[in-house]
Amino acid sequence: MPERGDGGKDGGKGGEKVVPFPFSRSGLSKTKNPARNLGLTALSAKADRSGRGAKGHWCANCKGIWYSYFLECECPVCGHRG
Repeated sequence: MPERGDGGKDGGKGGEKVVPFPFSRSGLSKTKNPARNLGLTALSAKADRSGRGAKGHWCANCKGIWYSYFLECECPVCGHRG
């Protein structure tokens, strides 16, 4: 953990290492391509096709975001769980 500055004339940034935001282990933040929209899961599509209020989940294999209303954990495109 970086040390905090003393809040002096430098605005409290004495010796801190700045980590750029967003920081991601996926490597997507280093690319110029936006995340892919993988859509709704089959169960969520049956419940409400609009997708309003669905929660987004990241798929590391597809490098995209899929959406679900329920506690599903499987990507609808590749089947990756996690």
